[in-house]
Amino acid sequence: MGSDLEIGLLGPVRVVLDGRPVTVAAPRRQVALSALALTPGRAVSTATLTRYLWGEEPPALARRALSTIVTRVRQDLGTDVISSAAGGYTLAVPRHTVDVFQFRTLACEARYAEPATALDLLDRALACWRGRPLQDVGSEWLVAEHAPGLTEEWYAATERRIDLLLAAGVHGDLLPQLRDLTAQQPLRESLWGRLMVALYRSGRQAEALETYQSVREVLVDQLGVGPGEELRSLHRAVLTNDPAIAAPVTVTRPTRPAGRDLRVRLRARLRPRR
Repeated sequence: MGSDLEIGLLGPVRVVLDGRPVTVAAPRRQVALSALALTPGRAVSTATLTRYLWGEEPPALARRALSTIVTRVRQDLGTDVISSAAGGYTLAVPRHTVDVFQFRTLACEARYAEPATALDLLDRALACWRGRPLQDVGSEWLVAEHAPGLTEEWYAATERRIDLLLAAGVHGDLLPQLRDLTAQQPLRESLWGRLMVALYRSGRQAEALETYQSVREVLVDQLGVGPGEELRSLHRAVLTNDPAIAAPVTVTRPTRPAGRDLRVRLRARLRPRR
């Protein structure tokens, strides 16, 4: 395959061919392309594609209609990257051409990297995201099957990045992001815990304790249960000024440098001591 193809699914569907944006405007073409791009190099059955495209009520000539849709996607891409096989279709592109797999590769590498490198890798991974996964893709079946898992991967990477910054002595600068995240996901206790730690390390113990009461009320109201043991333990630590949750004593708090300056300082702080 001589052309350079990039496919974006972490946001609105985006296709770039040889450096130029390609419009895949027809909703069903977007659905078919998205389904194939989520498993590049592996066949997606006609039954699965039919379900993604039409749900439980496919048209009488669904197989013929699907064939036409795939033909149109081939035309959109300008190259024969979709191969047909008995019972399905395959998008024959390397995984790294799809932003989902770029993100996953970087996030995976970050798990095994030393902290400064891990922070850079996570920044690059999260930069792959342009919005909600499969945003505006007109298939409830496809979105329901794949978007929740992708969203969870985003939160896991985001929390890992926050942990690295907290370990580097950055806490006050994280408060706006953590407040936004807890507002978006009020039942995700791990985010509330990180917000409590950031508040406590910023000298705002009372607010950290108020935050615990807030999440407790949310959980009781919406789920009928209180916080889990991890959050309860953190509450006790904040209440008793447990040294275990104090900011790293060897790190001084930065004075809100922006952009590259902040990154350089963080690299120095996160670099392992030899």
